[in-house]
Amino acid sequence: MNKQKSNAIRSAETVAALRAATAQEEDICIQCEDYLAKFFIGYKYRLITSIKPQWLLQKLIEAMSPGSYCFAIIRTKFFDEILLKEISRDIEQVVILGAGYDTRGIRFKAHLKNIKVFEVDFPGTQKNKRKKLVHLPEEIPSNIHYIPLDFNERPFQEGLIEAGFSKKKRTLFLWEGVSYYLPEKVVVGVLSFISQCAAGSSIVFDYATRKFVNGDHSTHGGKEIAKWLAKIKEPFLFGLNADEISPFLSKQNLSVVTDCGPEEQENMYLRNRNGKIIGQTLGHVRMVHARISDK
Repeated sequence: MNKQKSNAIRSAETVAALRAATAQEEDICIQCEDYLAKFFIGYKYRLITSIKPQWLLQKLIEAMSPGSYCFAIIRTKFFDEILLKEISRDIEQVVILGAGYDTRGIRFKAHLKNIKVFEVDFPGTQKNKRKKLVHLPEEIPSNIHYIPLDFNERPFQEGLIEAGFSKKKRTLFLWEGVSYYLPEKVVVGVLSFISQCAAGSSIVFDYATRKFVNGDHSTHGGKEIAKWLAKIKEPFLFGLNADEISPFLSKQNLSVVTDCGPEEQENMYLRNRNGKIIGQTLGHVRMVHARISDK
């Protein structure tokens, strides 16, 4: 197994561990609702996430990786929210690119029962995931289609179409935690394919700030993330300034629906039942939902 694939598997587990930790929040206002994440983590992470009380667990994670605890809450809530909104708009397909241990196809199975779900990921990561799926306390929906695919060897579009994906159907693409590891031309290629899909199709993804990619790691959690990226030798390659995202997407016939930075994210998703913001998120990641412009 090469380094990139090995890192992908480890990263999927780390992200699942953060979701498992934040899913234990008792306050629903700040709870990550991925109640299945705990089934995808090994002994080390199970031990860490068992730490009580919850405020101590949050403090420990914040000490190890500032911003990551709150980021896990925010990103999960943001993507979940967009998914539910798009389901209400009568989408016919959901595509999860670089799915990792994403559980939305299962968690939202009642909402997705008449919608095809396609999960695309490295074969090794997906194989690990499917082994763990048998231990889940609920049945895996038959409308989830797993597509093992090495993005370096074959275009993801080919795998999708072979699995029954149709560009003629309104689709939501979920692209979580991936774009910043890719060269800009690859990001453009993905967006270009999406822009060819049916009217009303959209994509939600997170992206790094250009300042961070260019070496400014002064934002909250930036230095620690930069050290980790250097350790695994997987640098961030793609980033945009806030004022660049709209024109960048416009070139791919996509219009911004929502684009939010760290402060907006904290205000929307980190307020507890008393209205207090519980912490800070990573300062170098923004999130955007964009829809195909009228054809």
